[in-house]
Amino acid sequence: MARPGRKDRGLLAKKDSTGKPVWSVRLYHEGRERRFGSFSTKTAARDFYEKAKQEQKTGRFFPERYQHGGYELVAAMIDRYLLTIATKKPMTQVAERFFAQWWKDYFTGKRLNAITVGALEEARQSLLATVVVETKEKGEVNKLMTPQRVNRYMEWLRHVVNVAVREGKLASNSVLKLTMYKEPKGKTRFLSMEDEKALLEKLGPIHGPWARLAILTGLRQSEQFRLQWTDIDLERGMLTLLVTKAGGVQYAHLNEEAKAILRSFDSWHRSKWVFPSENPATPLDVRNFYNRVWLPALTGAGIEWATWHDLRHTFASRLAMTGHNEGTIAALLRHSTTALVKRYAHLSPSHLKAAVEGVAGFGKAQAEVRASQVTAGESEPVSNGTVTETGTAGSVGERSGIEVGEIIGAPDTN
Repeated sequence: MARPGRKDRGLLAKKDSTGKPVWSVRLYHEGRERRFGSFSTKTAARDFYEKAKQEQKTGRFFPERYQHGGYELVAAMIDRYLLTIATKKPMTQVAERFFAQWWKDYFTGKRLNAITVGALEEARQSLLATVVVETKEKGEVNKLMTPQRVNRYMEWLRHVVNVAVREGKLASNSVLKLTMYKEPKGKTRFLSMEDEKALLEKLGPIHGPWARLAILTGLRQSEQFRLQWTDIDLERGMLTLLVTKAGGVQYAHLNEEAKAILRSFDSWHRSKWVFPSENPATPLDVRNFYNRVWLPALTGAGIEWATWHDLRHTFASRLAMTGHNEGTIAALLRHSTTALVKRYAHLSPSHLKAAVEGVAGFGKAQAEVRASQVTAGESEPVSNGTVTETGTAGSVGERSGIEVGEIIGAPDTN
């Protein structure tokens, strides 16, 4: 808005060394005066002023974006992000730093506004052309990076750029505009009875019950090895899980065998932890256990590969194979929905087989009844479209002793 004397609010003019007018913008932000410029024309200065005032109203005005070279360097943003990962698991921190270094090298000397869809697509093509060296039993085999692995790089950058957007360093996240490569869902791994027997034998009398407890309860690795004795109620057969993946307190049920295993542990004499480390004041070092005990036991049992989480899959798979429905499995896995338990549906043959057998038997029972009536010399009633005393809707079921629900395949209610 023009002020008296045709002076615009926030616009300042001065002459350069050649005598031409140069415009700058004055704004008050967070209680102090800031100046931006210079602009060669008054129109450009006014456009910047109006844009900045609108950003101030919506809380998205960040002066650093327009000063000291403009946008922040990508490397600086990534370094600031790495300061926030100290509380994550050690292996997660290693992965975070690996991705961070790759993207810092790719965007060396570039600012955040250089993260465009075009630049990201070039990065993907560069990754796909990267040769990955994997050591195998027969030597080293060179192969190109898979699309699935490229997706991990893009997902990491997407998360970091989201942080930049929340801080107001960028207006939008260009990574979100990319379509990720399709990935195969993979196979849900669970142990057979033979695999379990061999594994428990190799784990031995001390560590074997630990794995058996995981199969009986479906606990995640972090949930099981962080258990304290105060979390266990053997009388009610209940575990209280204070730290869970969902973030809130959850409860897990114990069957009789699981309670017997917990009673056999003697760590309560010396530690508050059910699975203490050599120092009773601290819980078990899971990485040490994994490398020292778990992996050698897998090798000894002849199992090609299995993670501790596969014991949770084994728990869910056996629930499905004993005929329990998705709602029950989801509840015992402590999932909020049944979406993640559909992977176990093919392992529940009882209700699925009953359903398809119902389709195969549809209409056959009525035909067999009619055939037996004709054989016995009875005249088959001709339907005239009305219900009569001799041909009611329930008469076939009454004579044959078959319920209508059984003829068409009653729905599973388990």
